[in-house]
Amino acid sequence: MSNPMRDRYVQYRTNPDNDDKTDSYFCSSNGYALEDLKTLLRDDTVILKDILHARRNSYSGQMLKIDDAMFRAAMSGDTKAADLLYRRFDGWNPKIVEENNHFYNFTDIIKRAAKRSRPSGSVTKRAIPDGSD
Repeated sequence: MSNPMRDRYVQYRTNPDNDDKTDSYFCSSNGYALEDLKTLLRDDTVILKDILHARRNSYSGQMLKIDDAMFRAAMSGDTKAADLLYRRFDGWNPKIVEENNHFYNFTDIIKRAAKRSRPSGSVTKRAIPDGSD
């Protein structure tokens, strides 16, 4: 059975222009009681998922244009666009590396590798320029 207030609220929240508007505003401008809306939101366990789904559907066409523009930029040599494409489509993140089915910070892996490559007990000495060159 259709609920006009629910349908109207989903439509209202799907519109990004209403993001800064309150539920009180919705009720007063549509002739609903705020308590009725609160009851609806409490009892309807899927309304927020429906709003999110409807909102994603409303801007999916625009996202395709953005993806296409990023792809064209990456193909023309824009490394930032290529980085964003890898992150978006493959979930790639340069700071995280998978090792033995666990995730580690890439910096930590490099530090561990450097420690393993030094003989134990050795001290690394650095040449200090004395200006006699």
